Order: sequence, then structure tokens, then C-alpha cells
Amino acid sequence: MELSAIYHRPESEYAYLYKDKKLHIRIRTKKGDIESINLHYGDPFIFMEEFYQDTKEMVKITSGTLFDHWQVEVSVDFARIQYLFELRDTEGQNILYGDKGCVENSLENLHAIGNGFKLPYLHEIDACKVPDWVSNTVWYQIFPERFANGNALLNPEGTLDWDSSVTPKSDDFFGGDLQGIIDHMDYLQDLGITGLYLCPIFESTSNHKYNTIDYFEIDRHFGDKETFRELVDQAHHRGMKVMLDAVFNHIGSQSLQWKNVVKNGEQSAYKDWFHIQQFPVTTEKLVNKRDLPYHVFGFEDYMPKLNTANPEVKNYLLKVATYWIEEFNIDAWRLDVANEIDHQFWKDFRKAVLAKNPDLYILGEVWHTSQHWLNGDEFHAVMNYPLSDSIKDYFLRGIKKTDQFIDEIN
Repeated sequence: MELSAIYHRPESEYAYLYKDKKLHIRIRTKKGDIESINLHYGDPFIFMEEFYQDTKEMVKITSGTLFDHWQVEVSVDFARIQYLFELRDTEGQNILYGDKGCVENSLENLHAIGNGFKLPYLHEIDACKVPDWVSNTVWYQIFPERFANGNALLNPEGTLDWDSSVTPKSDDFFGGDLQGIIDHMDYLQDLGITGLYLCPIFESTSNHKYNTIDYFEIDRHFGDKETFRELVDQAHHRGMKVMLDAVFNHIGSQSLQWKNVVKNGEQSAYKDWFHIQQFPVTTEKLVNKRDLPYHVFGFEDYMPKLNTANPEVKNYLLKVATYWIEEFNIDAWRLDVANEIDHQFWKDFRKAVLAKNPDLYILGEVWHTSQHWLNGDEFHAVMNYPLSDSIKDYFLRGIKKTDQFIDEIN
């Protein structure tokens, strides 16, 4: 038995309150090494009198290149649990695994109170509760500038006619707007879509709108607030949810706040809204963007990074988040570059938005291991781009081996 491959951690993705007072308990072992695992469990206070109350066999739920992963679902009566794993390998070796590591499978060790893992009390408030409607939602992502032109009067200067044979450039405009989305509601409904995920729609100078000028205004080339209200109302009438894109990691260089910093330097009332390394914040004569005097998204000088630990910035952004819920009844926020913003901000964000709508969905953009954001106090889920990449590499491009694909998706 490969003892070094055995892994479990309480109060993590390996042991958590699922729903309806049910717990999911998981453990990892070396691939192909273990034949069976039993979980001994019960109330920790009853254990002191009667030892473990129950035993349940675990199920191997998936396997990767290196490891097998096992799971069991259990229920407890008093919102607390003590538990111990009993593992048997393919050669008949049998051990116990708990808070003190791997020990001999003996009655003495089974009954030793210090060997068991514990979840001292299962607080419902700590559980990650995802709104019920989310699992049945079929999302359709819309890049508003390129979806449909419903009101040509809003077209930016130099708007191009759509031509599918032409590869658009990053700075091209084709006149897509909110009215264009409204005009295609029947089309979206016929596709079976039940959720609209809109890329940023707030005032901005670019076609992608990730460099926000004003979070409280709809971009004038997309429409106005009344048009957006109609979009949300029509979506809800058709049983569709609406998710907006929150770009809170950075702001646009044409925003009032950043322009004030550029103009007034260290005397600016907004100087602490950003991560400024030195003044002035000019980019003139800058040869290498790595030498920018302020932090940005990537090395994009027109996207200065916001200091979300600053109470003024936090309060401003939380007002933005709650405004669109209160005034327009949106159903979800998708959080851009969520992994570059401090955890405390997202904890406060969650409290603020769920106070306005407990059924709101919070989806973060995280491209890597994301457990830190999924412990029940920040996001409901993350954008799983690595999963989509693996699916495309295997099924569409045919460049990934089956074993590698299985390992990645697990």
C-alpha cells in the first residue's frame, strides 16, 4: 500500500456540508492500489460512550493518471461528526487513516478518540449554497458589439457592415447593441437558451468594454437604461436569467478617477484608488510597458488596476454591484479577473449582493485551481476554461490522448 498517496483534509473539498444535512466525505489514494475503503463515523460525544455508530463503504468516483478518488455521502443527527477511514489494498493489507495519519488496523486504534477526523459543528451558513435555478440554466454568452445591430442610430463613427468573410480587427466596430439582443429573443428562446451572459455593457471607449469609464451608465453605443430594462423584462418573461460582467479589477484610463490622478498627481483625491508606484503616472516616452509607474491588467496601460482594499474603492464598487440588482433586477454577476482581487473584497461583495437578492448567482473568472474562492464565502462557481480547453483539444482538435483527457477533466 502506497501510504504517501493517501490524502484527506477536513473542512475542504474533501469533507463538506452538501445540502439537506448531508455530508460528502472524500479521500485520495494511489491509482489501482486500494480495493475497498470503509468510513467509520458517528457523533464525537456518543463516540466517548459507544465508539463509532455506523460504517459505510466508499465508492471510487473517478481515477486520473496517478490517483483514485473515493466518496461517500453520510447524514448526522446532531450537526457534528467524527470519522475514520479503513483502507484495504489489493494485496490484503489493511490500515486505519485519520487525524494522526496511517495506523495499524486494531480495535485499540479504532476506538482511540484522537485518531478520528472531526467536523466539530456543521453550520448551514458556512455551506456553499448555489441557487437552485443555476444547474438547469443553458447559458448563451453575448459579446454585445458583435451580436446584432438593432438601432443603427447608435452606431459608433466608422461602423463597418458585417461581412463573415472578413476577420474583424480588435479595434473594429460593427454596431451591435442591446436592441439587437432584444430583436433576437425568439431566436435565443428557440435554441433553448435560459440564461444570457452579457460581456461588459457599461460606458467605455473600446469595442470589448473591459476598460470601464462609468459603471453606472450603459455605453451610449449599446443603448440606454430603459433599453436594458426592456431586455431584462423580456428575458424574464421568457424564463431567461440575465448575467452582467463586473470588471472590478481595473478601470479605464478615460475614467473620471484616473484622469484626475493624471492631472493632479500626488494631490489627487483618487491617488489611493490605484496601485501607483511613482509619480507622475505618465506613459509618454515609455519604451517598455514593464516600466509603467502603476499597476495595470497585464501590461495594458489603459487599464489601471484598482486598489480594492481601499475602503472608498470597495464602497464604490459594492454600490455598483447592488445598483444593477436593485434597479434592474439582474440575476447574476460574472466577475472578470476575479483571481487578481483580494479575498476580503469578494467576501464583502458576496454579503452585499446576496443581501439584495439571496437567489443571485456569483460566477468568478479563475483559470486555475480555484478552491480558495469556493469555500462558501465568496463565489458559487468559477469559469472553468481549463475544462473547455480540454474538451476542445480532445473532441475538436484531436490533439490530446484519452488518458490525458480523463486525467484533466477529473
